[in-house]
Amino acid sequence: MTCVGVFACAAVYTSFTLNLIGLGLYWLLDVADGYAARKLDQETRIGAQLDIYSDRLLIGFFYVNYVQMNPEAVVPAALMLLEFTVIDQYLSTQFLRWPIKSPNYFHHISKPVWKLNWSPTAKALNTAMVTLILLVTGNALAATIACAALIVVKLYSLVLMHRLRAPAGL
Repeated sequence: MTCVGVFACAAVYTSFTLNLIGLGLYWLLDVADGYAARKLDQETRIGAQLDIYSDRLLIGFFYVNYVQMNPEAVVPAALMLLEFTVIDQYLSTQFLRWPIKSPNYFHHISKPVWKLNWSPTAKALNTAMVTLILLVTGNALAATIACAALIVVKLYSLVLMHRLRAPAGL
């Protein structure tokens, strides 16, 4: 809820600084929350789903605010939201087809799909690459190209995912 409040204030005051604080706070708390759940053996499938939905909500807030302040970034932001809130959302909830706690354990189902989507490197690239390109360079074209490449990887992941068989009875 803290991040929602920061993003809401960023919108009301059209504050780039508050938007960055919201993004940083979101990333920090997302990592800390997942780490704590794993270390304390408190992971649940419901928690994983809520985390996935919260990620989309908060990134959505960030990008809506970002485009309000940087309208030239509307194309990469729209592509990023399509990729993250639709394609990646769908991929991320597919773990529910198997008896695993979250997508973090998808390597037990398919190493290739896990490597492309939920390995530590993939998670960093999938969630931060386009955002960092925009924030560091301000280059909308580079961010658009990066996001298009990310969408190709996600669509390939969808193909791989749908070739997998779910356990009997599910």
